[in-house]
Amino acid sequence: MSFEVIEPASFVTDLEECLGLDSYQAIITTLASWGIRLYAGVNGGGVIHLLKHLAPLCEDTTETPSFLTIGEYTAGFIPLGHYLASGTLAASVATTGAATRLICCGLSDAKLHDIPAVYIVPVSNPGTTGFSPLQDTTEYGSNIVMQLRAELPESVFVLNCPVTLQEQLALAKEQLDRSKPVVVVLDNEGLGNFQPDADFPMPIPGITVRKSHYADALPAAFRRETAGKRVVLFVGEEMARYPNAPELTTRLSEALQAAVIWSINGANAVSRDNPYGYGYISFGGNDKAISLYNSLGNSDVLLVLGACPDEYTVNFKKISAAATFHFSNIPEAYGMVENSLRHVVEGKYYQVNAPLDSLLETLIGAASTHPFSNLPMEKAPRVLNDLPFAHAGDGYADMAALYQRLDQWWPVDSIGIDDTCLAYKDRQYVTQRPNNNIRFYSLYRGSAMGGAFGVAIGAKLADQRRQVFLFTGDGCFRLFSGSMGEVSNLGLVVFLLNNETFGIVEQGLRKVLPDMDTPYYHSRLEPIDYCGIARANNWDAVRLAPDLGNLDDILGKVNHGLSRSLLIEVPVDPDQVLGKNPRLKNL
Repeated sequence: MSFEVIEPASFVTDLEECLGLDSYQAIITTLASWGIRLYAGVNGGGVIHLLKHLAPLCEDTTETPSFLTIGEYTAGFIPLGHYLASGTLAASVATTGAATRLICCGLSDAKLHDIPAVYIVPVSNPGTTGFSPLQDTTEYGSNIVMQLRAELPESVFVLNCPVTLQEQLALAKEQLDRSKPVVVVLDNEGLGNFQPDADFPMPIPGITVRKSHYADALPAAFRRETAGKRVVLFVGEEMARYPNAPELTTRLSEALQAAVIWSINGANAVSRDNPYGYGYISFGGNDKAISLYNSLGNSDVLLVLGACPDEYTVNFKKISAAATFHFSNIPEAYGMVENSLRHVVEGKYYQVNAPLDSLLETLIGAASTHPFSNLPMEKAPRVLNDLPFAHAGDGYADMAALYQRLDQWWPVDSIGIDDTCLAYKDRQYVTQRPNNNIRFYSLYRGSAMGGAFGVAIGAKLADQRRQVFLFTGDGCFRLFSGSMGEVSNLGLVVFLLNNETFGIVEQGLRKVLPDMDTPYYHSRLEPIDYCGIARANNWDAVRLAPDLGNLDDILGKVNHGLSRSLLIEVPVDPDQVLGKNPRLKNL
């Protein structure tokens, strides 16, 4: 059974404002009508005529479209953090050639996590085809448009004519409204042929499909399938986009007396106070949540709330419940095949496409009118892991103790970002439940080392009053450290986990290749002066004492407000294994 609801795409712009402007001004004006005020990247030949219309970034980015000059690799992730923090769009800009490839690491994560973001890149002028232009993007060079369309078949828009400019941008906005990233390709030769009296076509409106009557059909089907069975709520990152998600998931789980498990980012849709919260699932997951998921069978119903069955979440294990209800409102979201999760479900499958908050309210209302007859679950135990935490060796900070101390301290309404390092496996395992004061995000599906630095910048620029914290590794640091100087005044707080290794690699290979000598892991890193590098980039920097003796002093300074960004170097024992990595079984 499938109840499909497709909302019309929204597109608002003042076409009269665009008439009389050159093509580049028209692009900036249109993107501003979408709410885009922040652009990030590096200027160069292919984008100079666009970027000349943008002011340099200043402290206030809420009104005037402005440009942050920062390395392209980092810039590619900034729109992601901006959206996750505020729900508003931002853009990344790169010139032709290698620069385009650098921002595409962020583009990949935007696709894999269904985050709308705008990427602006130019191509070589068509008239240079066959003449070997610098950074050749034609079919004889990188053939970049075809490369981009291989990853985003429906989301690459070539702007090559003033007459069709607004039509192409309208189509791009439709994709953004579907939670897809888009690439806007500048054909400067075509855009330069400006016709001031051109008749700009009106934007093509979104297709509207009449809503199904899920308000009646959904409770009836759910009541029928759950009778006499356990119910488990599986909360994913799409659910976390609704501001009242923690309250709704708590109310529904209490109404059904149903257990709740969640993905890494889905935790942001769950309250720490939810009595039925069994923990994070799979990668860095908690034992109780993993055991519960593995026990699903013919006596269970799984309600998937905007979750994706990716490798780090379910580790290629099919959903084996008697029935699965899948709620989503992102068309063709990542993880779906033919807009469905049917391929990973063994039992009955019900898909409902509608706003998730409305669907949960529907079930909550049905339960209050006529309680469901599902089997009640026991409330979750206080401790969600089966074994005590491993300890760190002498001379190293105990990461379990550090995460627990921080978990008691996080400022209200702050944001945390986990890079592709041990933190994105260990933090959730130790803390076990989400923290109501802070939202944590990890772009783990693309797992681009160092990309989280750009995500943190985007989150901070979305609201500079909000405190943003980044956990990154010494391996990740090498990918973004050249861009630190440009954000020294933002007041970012970066925890640099220094274990002189690629930690995820080394810990994994000890299990996958136990008989191999460690030098053949190729995981060691040379020790360098991270605090010195940070200070050279006008950051403040401090080394955390192994016994955490100076932690309170460091956090006190953060509490009083930072005029400069702060790097906190943490000495980490590479042998302290905390969170689980089930993926190792696949290797």
